[in-house]
Amino acid sequence: MAIADQVRVGISLPQAFPKGPAEPDTITRFAQRAEVLGYDSLWVQDRMMGHATWLEPLNLLSFVAAATATIRLGVATLPVPWHNPVRLAKSLVTLDQLSGGRLTVGLSLGGTYLNETVVDAVPERRLPAFNEGLRLMQRLWTEEDFDFEGEFWTLRNATMDPKPVQSAGRGHMPIILGGGHRDAIRRSVRIADGWMGGASMTVDVFKGHVAVVKEALEEYGRDPSTFTIAKKQFLALDDSVERATQRMRDWAGHQIGDADLGERGSLRGPSSLIAAGLQEIVDAGASLLVLNPVDDLLDQVEHLALVMGMRQEFEI
Repeated sequence: MAIADQVRVGISLPQAFPKGPAEPDTITRFAQRAEVLGYDSLWVQDRMMGHATWLEPLNLLSFVAAATATIRLGVATLPVPWHNPVRLAKSLVTLDQLSGGRLTVGLSLGGTYLNETVVDAVPERRLPAFNEGLRLMQRLWTEEDFDFEGEFWTLRNATMDPKPVQSAGRGHMPIILGGGHRDAIRRSVRIADGWMGGASMTVDVFKGHVAVVKEALEEYGRDPSTFTIAKKQFLALDDSVERATQRMRDWAGHQIGDADLGERGSLRGPSSLIAAGLQEIVDAGASLLVLNPVDDLLDQVEHLALVMGMRQEFEI
């Protein structure tokens, strides 16, 4: 059975441009082609600093929303402690409205690699800032005229309109949380609609985390069919494993500053190896794959559709 018949398949949008300025035409062509080919969703991530030309995620998704009609739009992930939660809630609900209810929101605590003074974050207070920020956003999306008293934020008679188009069981757009710690995984089951494993996470590590998800789903009485288990995946499709590995290392070294991280856990080589690796992730329990090809993106979106079984041959 084709992988696309077993799970939903998303793909990362062109967001970083190592050879120069952003390429709006490439982004539009990629997004529209992905929609035609049958991908479930288009994904971006949040990266503020670095040498690569890296576009801000929500503006990019707004641009793509105007160029597409049905394909879902996702961000994985937005570190809540890096953002003012009121402003972030407004940006997200605006995007949900403008896209006609196509947004999936991925949230996280954020890492410590960023100079967090740039975004007014305090590393040792990330967890309480995350919990409070998420709680405030959820109330802004679902309630009217409420008071909020927190450690970081205080609001009186707060109302935010419009509300989200979607209501995924909690009155707002679906929320997927990231994180690899056991507590973070259990938190996703307790308060969110899904959990996503990182792009460089190995299959063995992913399997262990899925076991934690399933344990928590049973403990909290959640319906597994309503909870998304997602895996983002770095990959380089090439007839030569050696060439694919070098492409992965070159990309990761430039884009994320760690060639070894890009190679660790990524899938590299011909379509048969890529398909086998992705099938192993599906067999481990993923219900959503988010493919993250590292270069030649317009070509890769076509070839990966064949690997996934979305198309038997290319359309002209």
